[in-house]
Amino acid sequence: MPRSQWPAIPKTSIKGLRFFAHYPGYTGVKPKPESYAHTRLKIDILKAARTLGFDSQIEAAGRSPDGAEWIADVLVTLPTGQKTAFEVQLSSQHLADFRLRTERYRHSSVACCWVVSEHPVASRLAKALAYDNMDWYKKHGELLSESEELMVLGLLLEDKASYPAQPLLRLGYTQEARKLTIQEAVEGVLRGRPRWEQAQWKWY
Repeated sequence: MPRSQWPAIPKTSIKGLRFFAHYPGYTGVKPKPESYAHTRLKIDILKAARTLGFDSQIEAAGRSPDGAEWIADVLVTLPTGQKTAFEVQLSSQHLADFRLRTERYRHSSVACCWVVSEHPVASRLAKALAYDNMDWYKKHGELLSESEELMVLGLLLEDKASYPAQPLLRLGYTQEARKLTIQEAVEGVLRGRPRWEQAQWKWY
């Protein structure tokens, strides 16, 4: 297993999802099991990138020059050598943690794209950014709930134990917000279509 370095054994969940588990006998602390939606989303992102012919790995580990370790949910490497990490986040996380984890990738010359649940993650992140950008509000009279350092795609989920038949990812909050299939979103991110312009993420 990637994090424990213990042998793995293939299994199948009650929903028919194939996965790997620790081989019997492991006595260490096992990582917390991922939800069904988290696993499905990682697989769909991986398949989308591989359909494009790009080298893609799940649970890919790395280390920044300053020694900070990271494990990407999905790591895609382009023929140019440019790497992009897709991080799936379906549970609430502090704004500082989003920034810290993104910064680790940046120090490793790895781009980062967050794929998060609309509720509670995207909604709480937007509120945290709006509060953090209060100076912008005072100057311009409008809330700024996005950040140039965080590229975020939102996914509407009923719960983490289910997964939509046709998942759509959202980029942006304004009238220019786009909803994309996972294939469209992954290809667009890897080809640089999301751009930070006029204090918001836009799709080109």
